[in-house]
Amino acid sequence: MTQPVHVTRSTTRNGSVIGELRLARPERGNALDEAMLDAIAKGCAELASDGALRAVLLTAEGRHFCAGADLAWMRRAAELSDDENILDAERLDAALGALAGLPAPLVAKAQGCAYGGGIGLLCCADVVLAETGATFRFSEPLLGLVPAVISPYVVRAIGLRRTRRRFLAAEAFDAVQALEDGLVHEVLDAAALEARTRALLDSIASCGPVALRECKALLDRLQARDNLGAETIANRRLIARLRTTSEAHEGMAAFLGRRPPAWLAAPAATD
Repeated sequence: MTQPVHVTRSTTRNGSVIGELRLARPERGNALDEAMLDAIAKGCAELASDGALRAVLLTAEGRHFCAGADLAWMRRAAELSDDENILDAERLDAALGALAGLPAPLVAKAQGCAYGGGIGLLCCADVVLAETGATFRFSEPLLGLVPAVISPYVVRAIGLRRTRRRFLAAEAFDAVQALEDGLVHEVLDAAALEARTRALLDSIASCGPVALRECKALLDRLQARDNLGAETIANRRLIARLRTTSEAHEGMAAFLGRRPPAWLAAPAATD
């Protein structure tokens, strides 16, 4: 079976070792499922154990960075029990935690669509670069769901006020708006994106390796004071409960059937 995530290493111009996690399901828009999430966590563990690593690059093959949750996975989840869905939510949480917990700086490069859980992956990175044409969306509410597990990472990345707008409206937004939100740090055209990514990695690699890791550890300690991590269990339970509701079933059926969900049905005519 083709590996859903590729883990590789390269060297910068100054000889420093850079790891890369590359999402490798381009035929599915790099959508997240059980196998991909497990592969992300495993790849992070492998890279985290490499003391020579100076930075990690998160990329994706094909047109899109990550189209969110794989629909086949969502259909399977709808048939699971609450306890099974909680375990499934733990899988997503483990992948996010593994990315955010990498001891070396994490740089993400996004193109095409980054939806739902895909934005969650970006919010785990220390620096995010995006292609000019990239689009973003928290589409979960459109399906009768909520972006529960990724929410702490999103709030930490862009703040609660901006998160309210993005979650509650579920509108698509472009790379310029993502830059204004603080979700991404730089927006470049496709030709410049690769060169800028390499330049950024070179700059990171020129820093003292111990100092870099201590910087990340310091920032993680400061971040822990926001207490968002205390909501992890409640977030898992929330998504587990909602996945099996009639509203989520209708939302998924409507999306797959390319029709409006029942909650958008026209009201009955009145005299």
